Amino acid sequence: MSIENSDFRPSTRFGKITGRHALAGFILFFAIVFGVNGLMVYRALSTFDGVEVEGAYQKGRAYNDVLARMEAQRSLGWTSSIETDQVTGAGHETALRVTFADATGAPVRDLSVQGTFWRPVVAGEDRRMNLTETAPGAYEAVFDLEHLGNWLIRIAASGANGETFVEEKRVIIRD
Repeated sequence: MSIENSDFRPSTRFGKITGRHALAGFILFFAIVFGVNGLMVYRALSTFDGVEVEGAYQKGRAYNDVLARMEAQRSLGWTSSIETDQVTGAGHETALRVTFADATGAPVRDLSVQGTFWRPVVAGEDRRMNLTETAPGAYEAVFDLEHLGNWLIRIAASGANGETFVEEKRVIIRD
């Protein structure tokens, strides 16, 4: 069977499609794909530089100091317990309670304790506050958090003799 004897008639709506038209179509298609991908890469890199901490390079260089402080903290033998509780009827207010005990289990008193709530993925919503001692070895503060969800709590305590203790805990704040 030949084309002359069939009912097939090529469309004349767009004219005759040649190899050049097909090549131009492929080039246009991929130009649009690469252009949109390039735009999305530019927007992603220009809106977030990936660095949450200023001076990351200098902090990396001082890593041996961090290891020495961790060893000094371990030699203290202190333990801590970090608890959060939603304050009822107060929006997103969250109570933070931290208890400290020494190696013998006795409460560690008269510490200067600072608590920080920070969001792992959103910059600028960090909340920092000094905790007050409410009982021997127990320290508390109430934080007003703007949002519920995933938070990291960082506790930094220092004693009268220069002892330091740092701990972090991830919490999910819910209604």
